[in-house]
Amino acid sequence: MLSVRVARPFARIAGLSLALLAALAVLTGCVRARADLTVSGDYKVSGTMIAATVATSPDDHGPQLSIPSDLGEQVVVQPYAADGYVGTQLSFASMDFDQFTTLVGGSSAASSNYQLLLRRVGDLVYFTGSIDLRTVPADHSDVELKITFPAGVSSTTGEVEDQTVTWQPKPGSITSLSATSDLSTLATAAWMRWSVLIGALLVGTVLVVSVLALRAHRRSLRVRRR
Repeated sequence: MLSVRVARPFARIAGLSLALLAALAVLTGCVRARADLTVSGDYKVSGTMIAATVATSPDDHGPQLSIPSDLGEQVVVQPYAADGYVGTQLSFASMDFDQFTTLVGGSSAASSNYQLLLRRVGDLVYFTGSIDLRTVPADHSDVELKITFPAGVSSTTGEVEDQTVTWQPKPGSITSLSATSDLSTLATAAWMRWSVLIGALLVGTVLVVSVLALRAHRRSLRVRRR
């Protein structure tokens, strides 16, 4: 199980549960907000999220994050520092969709600036939401969201490469997030792989039996010739 690790100097808590968007709703400076999510074939989600701003002083640690207490053992919270940005990196693994919703929801009044939801309907996985960057200056934003599915993407508002959808929300606007993946294809693919494996084993068995039979026949012929 993952455990929570928070550095002692991090005393200021922004009050947001989601690292990707913690800075966006309350800050107008240079913002870096990134998330990389992965959905597994057993309908779990794992990922890493970063919320950071450009440091304004040596004592500036950027946006700090709190997480719901009942998710503490599944989330790792670490300080983030790169390219002059400072803030928080949050990582989690194998959360069910309801837990992800709890993590995203938080208890901040600023949560109206974003919405993220993962849900399952039969074999379909839906990712929906929105990000409001109307208060973020156009030249002060480094925002990116990625989500990778275990099967193909049937529809989305983002850019698709293989099974990964990417959004790069633009400052000054609201970005709509939507992606759908049909995981029923995983069962079909697994059945096909199993069929190929069984077929290969059968062919191999036939070949081995044939070779053994041929050798036995040749030995029998040599014995008769003697």
